[in-house]
Amino acid sequence: MQQLFDLLPQIAGVSDEVLACLMRHDYPGNVRELENIIEQAFVLCRGGRIEVGHLPPELRPKPGTTAAAVDQPLRLDRVEKLSVSEALRRHDGNRRNAAAELGINVSTLYRKIRALQIEPPRQDGRGRRR
Repeated sequence: MQQLFDLLPQIAGVSDEVLACLMRHDYPGNVRELENIIEQAFVLCRGGRIEVGHLPPELRPKPGTTAAAVDQPLRLDRVEKLSVSEALRRHDGNRRNAAAELGINVSTLYRKIRALQIEPPRQDGRGRRR
C-alpha cells in the first residue's frame, strides 16, 4: 500500500492565483464541480503546488493577464457576498434557512443582502414569489 502512496504526487497546496481563480468561478455544478476541478488539478500536478496551468482552461485567466490582474486580492466584502449568495441559492431563497447556515440572525441577513447589493432570488423559499 505504501508503494501506491509513493506514486501519488506530494501536493503542498495551491498558488494565490489558483485560489483567486477558484473564488471567482460561479460553480453551477455546486460542490461536485469544485471537487472535480481539484481532482483534475491534483492529477495534472506532479508535485509541489497546484498552479494555474493545472486548472481547466475555462478557469484560467485570459492570455496576457494574470488572475491577480483580473481579481484584486480577495476582499472581505467579496467573500461575504459570495457566502451569502451561495447560502441563499442552496436554500432556494429561504432566508431563515440561509441565515441559520451562516450563523446569523434573519434580520442581519436582510441587512447584508441590502448592504452587499445582492439580488434576492425571485422565490423566497416558502413557495411565495416576490
